[in-house]
Amino acid sequence: MDCCGHEGPGGGDAKFEIHKVADGVWAAVAAPAFKVNCNTAIIENSDGVMVVDTHSKPSAARVIVDKLRDITKKPVRYVVNTHFHWDHWHGNEVYPAAYPDAEIVTNQITREAMLMKGLKRIQDHVRQVPAEIAKLKADLAAAANATQRAKLETDLRLAEAYLAEVRALKPALPTIAFEGTMKLYRRDREIHLLHLGRAHTAGDVFVYLPKEKVVITGDAMIGWTPFMGDGYPEDWAGTLDRLAQLDFTHIIMGHGNVAGREWLVTFRSYVHDVVEAVRQEAATGATLDEVKQRVSAKLAPRYEKPFSAYGDYRPWRTGVLANIERTFAMVS
Repeated sequence: MDCCGHEGPGGGDAKFEIHKVADGVWAAVAAPAFKVNCNTAIIENSDGVMVVDTHSKPSAARVIVDKLRDITKKPVRYVVNTHFHWDHWHGNEVYPAAYPDAEIVTNQITREAMLMKGLKRIQDHVRQVPAEIAKLKADLAAAANATQRAKLETDLRLAEAYLAEVRALKPALPTIAFEGTMKLYRRDREIHLLHLGRAHTAGDVFVYLPKEKVVITGDAMIGWTPFMGDGYPEDWAGTLDRLAQLDFTHIIMGHGNVAGREWLVTFRSYVHDVVEAVRQEAATGATLDEVKQRVSAKLAPRYEKPFSAYGDYRPWRTGVLANIERTFAMVS
């Protein structure tokens, strides 16, 4: 395991720990950041490299490009985006700039979501971040002690750098889009790109390496409470059941550490139990506030501890209430 970070413009909080998962397969696990970065999977083949997901900003993607040059002299030939959320594709533009022959790959559903929703959300960020900056400045002026002040100064610097990056973004959309499945047969390995159904988004892409028994899930699985704002809670567990039919031992998730199959069992049962508990409460005619209170209390004994492994970085209580709200909207 080693660590790489970057202190360039806008990239001060882009830090990754590199873990070897199998021969020629690495997970770059993102550290907590002011604007969240996703994990990246790196797959070295006989003729080049495949990179899966590119973070929330170009400066973060450049950290990985720098690291790649230490790992291999081979060029990046494929960049895969697992879904349309900003923290998984806003670094895309870095790869064709560094490797002119690189193709960006996803499925048709995700490419369309990037066009219909993703591009608009870039403009939303450009509009929203100045208000974040103004609040940080006001909080800084009112800071009670040196520790508080230091954290706010760092966050302010990162917010200003992020705004500069998002304003300058040149969104690089996928150049190859597939329907259900795409398989790459390299000399030394097979790579399957799969759409197994709706989960975190309508178009989640899973990357499966059958020989190495590794699967890369994007945010269909993460190390803490999932975000369901664009998700399909009622379909999600079934999609994970199809994933479970594949033969693998290691899971490189969208966020959080590399996991084994036991985390798939826990994560899948959480999604299933949220849906079932919300359905039961909604059927009684309970209001959303009542459903939130009852379901979070019901699920806490089983799930609060395993989903709080990252402490206050992604609090379980906040996440579960948002999940209940999304599920309630879908089932009622």
